[in-house]
Amino acid sequence: MTSPIEQVSGSRWFHSIDFGGFASSGRFRPGSPQNITLYGVFEFLRAVRLTGASLLDIGTYDGIVAFGSRALGAERVVGVDSNNNASFLLARHLLGYSDRDVEYLPGVQIKDLSHRFGEAPFDVVVCAGVIYHMLFPQQAFTETRKVLREGGYLLMETPFADGSDEAVLYFNGITEHVNEPSTYFVPTRAALIGMANLAGFKLVATRVLQAPKRITLLLKAVSRSTLTDDPETPPFVVQMLKRDLCDHEFRFRDLESSQRAQSLVACDPALPKFREIVAGEELVSFPYHPARGVPTYGATRFETEKGNTLKL
Repeated sequence: MTSPIEQVSGSRWFHSIDFGGFASSGRFRPGSPQNITLYGVFEFLRAVRLTGASLLDIGTYDGIVAFGSRALGAERVVGVDSNNNASFLLARHLLGYSDRDVEYLPGVQIKDLSHRFGEAPFDVVVCAGVIYHMLFPQQAFTETRKVLREGGYLLMETPFADGSDEAVLYFNGITEHVNEPSTYFVPTRAALIGMANLAGFKLVATRVLQAPKRITLLLKAVSRSTLTDDPETPPFVVQMLKRDLCDHEFRFRDLESSQRAQSLVACDPALPKFREIVAGEELVSFPYHPARGVPTYGATRFETEKGNTLKL
């Protein structure tokens, strides 16, 4: 029988996961901070107080967000991914969880969520490292809104185009912001907030990672009237919301006519609204995120040292 270290050594990893005295290698260079694009997510998940909550982790990959959320007290945790990652199943086994603790549904994309789960079964949805791989990025907001209880939270993490105040989605094939060929659109901060408002989310807090340039938004699912009465909602977006959306794939009248349960999850009121993250200086506290110096095993999923940039 192979040992846990041998099993981890024989796999390729995206997340660096602490298995107790050793960890998987993760996606970044050995010796450098790991899981850095998730630092904002980690902080927000601690602030949202997950005890008893139901949580959906979209693009779960090796599962560190799903497993950590379960350890923080989430009652139901579901990880979905477009691919079937054997590393998720291995990590779940080594951490002592079963499918009853953390469900795994491969082959599920954002467009499938409402058909798969029905109306509003989750208190928290995490969508980290996904939206820029989507051909239709607005769906990341509209489809997650359908499966969130009123008052629940969406954590949205993505590369973003810093330096512009305009609400723009840059097509990465022409204006290259991210040197990775499966990145299609790179949004500005204003575009993300506008798309979130249009789908029924109010911005609670923002975290910006300096290098690589990434942003994490903590968004609350609120009623249409909450947004239209909010002075922070842009005036023309208010007009859009009042008229309702003419795309029948997502309309507020459908949300408002359904019996949507209220989420009981609360966010720490002392959470700072904005903070910049410098990965090398951050003190990270999240279940299964390894401390510096823990020996690591296994290969990275990245094609090159700088990511999935290999030209075919």
